[in-house]
Amino acid sequence: MLVVSRTHVGLVRENNEDAFLVRAPHLFAVADGMGGHAAGEIASRATIKAFEAATHSLRHEQGEGSISSALRQAFDKANEHVFKMAVSNEKYTGMGTTMTALYLPGDGTAYCCHIGDSRLYLYRDGVLQQLTKDHTYVANLQEKGEITEEEAFVHPQRHMLLKALGVEEEIMADVLHFELQGQDRLLLCSDGLSDMLRDVEIASIIGDEDVQQAADRLLEQSLDNGGRDNVTLILIDLAEQGEESSNG
Repeated sequence: MLVVSRTHVGLVRENNEDAFLVRAPHLFAVADGMGGHAAGEIASRATIKAFEAATHSLRHEQGEGSISSALRQAFDKANEHVFKMAVSNEKYTGMGTTMTALYLPGDGTAYCCHIGDSRLYLYRDGVLQQLTKDHTYVANLQEKGEITEEEAFVHPQRHMLLKALGVEEEIMADVLHFELQGQDRLLLCSDGLSDMLRDVEIASIIGDEDVQQAADRLLEQSLDNGGRDNVTLILIDLAEQGEESSNG
């Protein structure tokens, strides 16, 4: 396994409100904060920290039901932590964050827990698939067939979240469980990447033979396409051997 992570403030924002977690070879997460002043930055980082603390016993869980439940509970604890921060300090009112987390127990399967519009992609045999469902107003319109994929990509309300972590006292995160194959590549990213690159662009880059170059090109292309938001990505190649590489 080779894990490459990248984060960049982008070309418009002053602060980087994204946060990420890499605890190879098992646990990974991307969070994209929102809120006035520096609240988004605080929300994403506090969420990642609380989530990681709540997953310390995850390695002792076995079976799909137990692991899925443990991931949801970790999301619940992170949500509770950030929600309490928001209601106890006026500066943090309304802050929240997306979060998409990936857990690889090492048995050839993967688990993803997710809320918001940060994404998990699977690249397999030359085909890119978005595994997570965006919890947004525009994604709902697209699911109902009211707008096309192209219309969704440029829709003025595409950033309107329907679900986020830390905004309400209780949440219900999505949990996915799927089988892995030896040549798979997995991409976790904030919407600063997926808003700048269409899936066909991501697919054309992510298949680059060199994983480091693929990660660099994904970041560079998102900036070339406008860089209107913070950009964070974690690219995991199951076939490659190597150490984690990070670039902030």
